[in-house]
Amino acid sequence: MPSDLSVFQLLNNRLNMLETRQKTVAENVANANTPGYVPNDIDQAAFERSLSRYSQPSVGSVGLATTQNGHIQGTAAPAPLVRTLSTPDSEVTMDGNAVVVEEQMLRLNQTRADFDTALSLYQKGLSLIRLASRSPT
Repeated sequence: MPSDLSVFQLLNNRLNMLETRQKTVAENVANANTPGYVPNDIDQAAFERSLSRYSQPSVGSVGLATTQNGHIQGTAAPAPLVRTLSTPDSEVTMDGNAVVVEEQMLRLNQTRADFDTALSLYQKGLSLIRLASRSPT
């Protein structure tokens, strides 16, 4: 399965994080006129730290235990932590709202570009696997 390869796990986790970020930015824009609302964003530093386990070589770090012939017990890697943080924009209105729609649109545009890049890399990886699995004839 492609999802067993660490590159695809990284890309899948990145796509999930970008999906969460898009939802968070959409919520910020929806609350642009809510008094006292402070916008949120993804804690990207914590997300990148949680992904560091995929960039480390894992030779010898996985131990398998068999309970019966033909049975292999293992554990799945935990999902990366995606947290949101309050991130006020550059301006706060008189009613305490800290959402600047222009800044949120910039975040949304960056998220879209990052999503397109990650999706393109995922598709290229699948194409390489398909190419490698074809018969040479």
